[in-house]
Amino acid sequence: MRERSAQQELTGKTVVVVGGSGGVGEGVVRELLARGARVLAAGRSPERLVGLRRAIGADSERLHTVELDATAEDLDRRVRDLAEQFGPFDGVVVAVASWGDQGRRAALSLTDEQWDALLAANLTSVFRLFRSFLPVTAQTGVILQLNGMSADLPFPGAAGVALSAAASKSLTRTIAAEMGGRGPRFYQLILGVVRTRARQAAGIDDPRWLEGEEIGSHIAGLISGESPLVAATVQYFTDRQIGPQAGPGEG
Repeated sequence: MRERSAQQELTGKTVVVVGGSGGVGEGVVRELLARGARVLAAGRSPERLVGLRRAIGADSERLHTVELDATAEDLDRRVRDLAEQFGPFDGVVVAVASWGDQGRRAALSLTDEQWDALLAANLTSVFRLFRSFLPVTAQTGVILQLNGMSADLPFPGAAGVALSAAASKSLTRTIAAEMGGRGPRFYQLILGVVRTRARQAAGIDDPRWLEGEEIGSHIAGLISGESPLVAATVQYFTDRQIGPQAGPGEG
């Protein structure tokens, strides 16, 4: 684990991390708090949100945990309610993903129901979160999705996940182009393998993998505007030695 920066460039800013109780989200939440932000960690599972607060420290006055389901009919209302209490938001991090319950299966062996469920959980959810949070994000703010390398590479046995990753990457690029620099900046951050507590508990670990806090540090730079990659909509962070890089053809 690297030594945490003492920088506090996010003091006074409010950031939502949807999926903040997940393995990658937890590291991002930790680092954003360390950088001085007020953080709303949102997720569907009350138990995992309690676990996140326990792991980080229940006495953190700047950490708020909220239940939020990206597929719920009342998503827009819930987001507006959060914005009335905490907003406008300076950053929104979307870190949602689901492998479904069908296991690893060849693409054309998926049923219609399994296919629809995977797209709803991994693509439609991102679209709905983007749409809901755009009106309540500061004009100088950031809306960012964390994605995986399956956005670019074949992923045998996980076609629904891979297709959703590629489509949400395209969605982000399209929205950024439509925004034309007017309003919040949209980013797609494509990640390599990340070290998580769950993987380590299962005996799966490699010190060469990314740390969640390193990802959070890069996100902090995008929110503060200090990152050299602020002009790049699509970014890659797949190697901790190389660090974050702009995608092909990006500024």
